[in-house]
Parts: sequence; structure tokens; C-alpha cells
Amino acid sequence: MQSGEKIAMAKKMRNFAAILAISAVVGTMLLVLVFLLPVGPMRRNVEKSVGDMLKTGDEIPEDAFSKYLWKNRETYTDAIMVQNAIERLPDKNAYEHAMWMYHYDLEEDVWTPEDSLKAFCESHENVNNMYLHIYARYWHGYLLYLKPLLLLFSWQHVVWLELAVQIALMIWVLVTAIQKQNAGVAVVTLGSFLFMKPVLVLVSLTMSVCWILTLLAVEYMLLHHDRLHEKGQYPEFFLIVGILTSYFDFLTYPIVTLGIPLCCYFLLENDRAWNNIKKLIGFCASWGIGYAGMWAAKWVIADLTLHTGTIKDAIWSIIGRTEAIGGRPRMNGGVYVIGLNLQEYPAYIGIAAGVLAAIAIGMLVMIIVTGKWKEIFAQLVPVVLTAAIPFVWIIAVQHHSALHARFTFRILSVAAAAAITFIVLNVKQAKKQQKSQKIFKKAQ
Repeated sequence: MQSGEKIAMAKKMRNFAAILAISAVVGTMLLVLVFLLPVGPMRRNVEKSVGDMLKTGDEIPEDAFSKYLWKNRETYTDAIMVQNAIERLPDKNAYEHAMWMYHYDLEEDVWTPEDSLKAFCESHENVNNMYLHIYARYWHGYLLYLKPLLLLFSWQHVVWLELAVQIALMIWVLVTAIQKQNAGVAVVTLGSFLFMKPVLVLVSLTMSVCWILTLLAVEYMLLHHDRLHEKGQYPEFFLIVGILTSYFDFLTYPIVTLGIPLCCYFLLENDRAWNNIKKLIGFCASWGIGYAGMWAAKWVIADLTLHTGTIKDAIWSIIGRTEAIGGRPRMNGGVYVIGLNLQEYPAYIGIAAGVLAAIAIGMLVMIIVTGKWKEIFAQLVPVVLTAAIPFVWIIAVQHHSALHARFTFRILSVAAAAAITFIVLNVKQAKKQQKSQKIFKKAQ
């Protein structure tokens, strides 16, 4: 590495450290501030709709769509989020709440969030028959918007509001992509959304977080790609996306906030040089530093200030989440868990994935047959590597991916995004060649 490159690398590392430190401090301060909000109105607003939001068994509506919706919604984690928002221990201050994240449950050794939230609302703050738990190893940054919203609206209305926000963001991405003459970005982003069970994402507090962050990241790239590229600020951009994901997400399908923006970068830059592979590695590292660094910052802050034991708890949690499933060898277990995640898709999505794969493979065969392999190879490799990211994630974090396959399967949408990216890039290349041929014929 040359002297100039060393200086540039050192500057990047200083920028990264500064951004991480500022993010951790600001994130802590904002959490403390929202815990100063009165929880009485929030509880009353949650009580208005807790029965409707947690319908089970015979309470489920009779029409087919409602049955599908209420049987598949992630009410387990949504209930945890909502109860975290309305919890307030009278003998604990706002900072202690932000760090410890206290949570009452009906059971001592297992979590029963839906029943616990109902009991919590019905008991009117009488928690004598409940057990106090903590959830300190996450930031729970979603409380920054959930607590103020529940102060004003019922839980049900908050869900509808989030649905409206997601639809508005998708329309914004589509319109901006068309205006920037890069509709392929919208095709990749919105096309990959079809592989997330989109209806359930739209009506879930938990499942919408990573999707909203992805849409915001893609929209920012569409608006500011030239500046980010020319000033070399994409590493900082992916670092911040990783930080925001760590802060707001509840460990659902975080890798989507990396994979889909990566695919969009290849379309925006349309750089077929080998430099794209170097950028891919650098952007993945930047996102990873932001994601892991921000998460670790919570553990350090909590442990240093309140001696919570969060670092020890988090380390054991990481060991548990990443261990091979069922005593299998890691690769064997990884393949098994990938299968579990694939099983979460309905049959029609399997057909769509098959069609998508057939088109991509067909294009690849045509490239090889026509002898254009060398021209497309440098463009193909980073897309293939991006498609591999969710599978590597599942193999690495296979215990968590098996335990929560009903929502972790959404990271496989990154592979779909990569396949769509490859198709779009080749269509663009074909159109470009046709245009060049027409110009050449006219010149003759």
C-alpha cells in the first residue's frame, strides 16, 4: 500500500470512529429523551386496540384475506415493541430504562409477549403476578418514533400510518428512479420486495423497519449518487446504513439494508470494471463496521455506566445465535437452515423465483454462446457475490435463522435483487449495443 493510500485509509478510519462515537452518544440521548414522555396516554391508546391487534383462534375474522393476515402477522415481536414503549417503573429513571429496557412478562423462563401485553393492559399497572425481564443487548431505537406515535394514536392506527409511509416511500423511489432515467433501480428494489411476503411487512411494526431503512437508503442514493461517488463518500454512507440498522432493527432481516442498496449501486454506477469487486468488499466492510460497532457501543455504554453485564450477556447470545443447528457440521447445518427459510415461501413465490432464475441463467448461457463472456464477467462477479450474501449470513447465524425462519427468510430477497440486477444490466447493455449499431449504420 502506497503512502497516499495509507493516509486516505487512516482518514477513513478516523471518520468511521467519529461517526460511530457521535451515533452512540446521540442515540443514547434520544432514547433517554423519549423515556421522559408520559406513558399514561400511551397505555390508554394501546388498550383501545390491543384486543383487535392480538386476535387469535375464534376471534380471527372469517374472510380469507383477514385470516391470512392475522395468522401470519408477527404479533410476537410487535407485542414486545409495544409493551417496551408503555413500560415505566416508578423507581427507575429514564436513563436506566434506556439502558436496561425493562419488560414485564407472565412467565419467568420463557417469553409470552402477546398474553403478557394483554395482561399488562388489563391489570392497569398491577404487575404483582408478572416477572420483570430486561432486554438490554438491543438499542430498541424504534422507540424514538413508536413512543411519540402511541402518545397520539392507537396501536392499530400506528400500523396503518406505517403502511401509508411505506407506500409513499415506494412511490417516491419509483418516481425518482424514472426522473433520474434509471428505472432499473425501482425494478430491483420493488421487485425484491415481492420476495418478503410484502403484505405482512406492510402491516407489521417489526417487519417494516428494515424495509423502510432500505427504501430511505435507495432514495438517498438516487438523489445523491453523483456526490457520493465523486467525493468517495459511499463507505461512510454504508457505515451509516449499518449503524441505523443496528439501532432501529430488532434483528429481523438486517442484511437487506446492505444487499439491495449494493445492487442499486451497480445500476447507478454501471461500472463494469473489476473496481466494482473492490468496492463491493469495501462497502460490505463499512456496513459491517457500522452494524457491529453500533451494537457493541450499546453494550459498552450500558456496562460502563450501570454495570449491567450486557457485554457478557451479548457475547453468550452471539455464541448461541451463531452455533451450528442441532449438533450438525456447520455447512450441513447451514444447508438445512437455508431449506427451512425457503420453506417459508408460498408456492407462487417459488414459481416466480424459478422464472427469475431461468431468465438469468438463459441470459448467461447466451452470453457464453455468443462469446461475450469476457465483456460481462467483471459485471457478473460482484452481482453473484451479492447474491451469496444472504446464504453466507444464514450459515454464519444459522441458529437464529432456524429459530426465527418465519421472518429471517426475507434476507433471501437479496438474492432475488441480485438476479434482477443482472437481468437489468444485460438489458441495458443490449439496448446500448443496439443504439451504437444504429449510429454506426447511419454514419456509413
